Amino acid sequence: MTIRNLPLFDGFIETPFERRFQGLLRRAWLQRSWHVIVAEPGSGKTMGIGDLRDEAARQAGMVGGRRYPVLAVTAPKNDPREAALGNLLLGALGVGSRGRWSERKYVLYDLLGQYGVECLICDDAHDLSMPHLIFLKEVTDHLFLAYPSHPLGLCLVTAGRGASIPLKDVFGQEDDDVDAVPATPGLQPAVLPRRQPYRGRSP
Repeated sequence: MTIRNLPLFDGFIETPFERRFQGLLRRAWLQRSWHVIVAEPGSGKTMGIGDLRDEAARQAGMVGGRRYPVLAVTAPKNDPREAALGNLLLGALGVGSRGRWSERKYVLYDLLGQYGVECLICDDAHDLSMPHLIFLKEVTDHLFLAYPSHPLGLCLVTAGRGASIPLKDVFGQEDDDVDAVPATPGLQPAVLPRRQPYRGRSP
């Protein structure tokens, strides 16, 4: 008897969790708002992020040049330098990381605008350091000043269990600033009140 190996499925399955999770990502993208999204480890966050990123790129098409409406990276682990996160963003745009970071940093700002990035998603955001978070704030500030009609949505996606809220101490935020997405199919998503879309620094 010959044993045949079944082909492995490497596609994306839209589970109830993924519909809820992508709904929050899509809201941040379309409303240009900021979110911290917490879900259980192994629930399918990374797969959902990749699927939304690819769908957004397909919708944008290639007319007028390549565009990345949704840009997604994984937070650098054990490297707190802002250059570590910046190099990942440049790599996601298909750009090399040669040269001085002090110069490539401003190239990155321009490329994010040129490639039409509308939402930035950072997976494993619990690995972000304070320099990373400050750098993300600088990115959104720069893009808002350079493209006032083109604010940037931001999603920090992190793993968590129970009542713990990752990054809460860093941001000094209340619980209602966090979107908790349960992985259990029978539960409704905790879509909590969120902040208004970012419109630049307060005077």
